[in-house]
Amino acid sequence: MEKNKNSEDFTIEIGTSGEEAYATLAEWVKQAPTILNEIKKNGTQEDVESFQLQIKMVLEKLKTNEQNIRND
Repeated sequence: MEKNKNSEDFTIEIGTSGEEAYATLAEWVKQAPTILNEIKKNGTQEDVESFQLQIKMVLEKLKTNEQNIRND
């Protein structure tokens, strides 16, 4: 998975299955609150903001993948 701060450049390529990508993103989102709490305890404010941006990008990509799966 490519990690960029620009959500337009955010891409994920996992196999050829949109369902596989969706499942991977959904699993990552489930872990995000735990990871965020760890970053808040041990990281800087910049680390927290960066991770929150990553969460936002993943959620946007998750919505896109969900739409694509429904349209297939």
